[in-house]
Amino acid sequence: MTNKPDVSVLCFEGHKVRVLQLSGDPWFIAKDVCQALEIVNHRMALKALDHDEKGVNLTYTPGGQQLMRIVSESGFYKLIARSRKASTPNTFAHRFSNWVFREVIPSIRKHGAYGVPWALLHDFTRRSADSVERGSQAGKALVIRKIEKHQLAHEEKHLLDCFQPRLALGGESDAE
Repeated sequence: MTNKPDVSVLCFEGHKVRVLQLSGDPWFIAKDVCQALEIVNHRMALKALDHDEKGVNLTYTPGGQQLMRIVSESGFYKLIARSRKASTPNTFAHRFSNWVFREVIPSIRKHGAYGVPWALLHDFTRRSADSVERGSQAGKALVIRKIEKHQLAHEEKHLLDCFQPRLALGGESDAE
């Protein structure tokens, strides 16, 4: 698969699953899906899928273009259905699968889409990181300013302690 995809992001309890639109069909980043389903050995899980339910796609990531394993919509559903943890109450995988079947799929059916477009999320993430960096730099500058202020106050006290008594004593001896 080589055509340039549109990417959106499904976000559940802080976990992001990237979804590519390839030739009008959703393809899910396999690593994201397996992490959400708490599947440790994603290679074995993908081996169990039919050949047409999995693939590889050159995908944009914050680290640049990378070949990513992807699964089709039917492969996505099979991974959920075959996941033991997805059917175990009180696990993240169970909550994730419930969310997919109760919210995501009905929204896609009703509205044609679900999730945040990747470009918007990436732009937000970049701006958020920039803001944190500027705050960090401002915080460092404030700490430096406080240290300088303390050092100047200490230096002023030292100068006064060292030289003012001499000036005062020198002034008294001149007056005598």
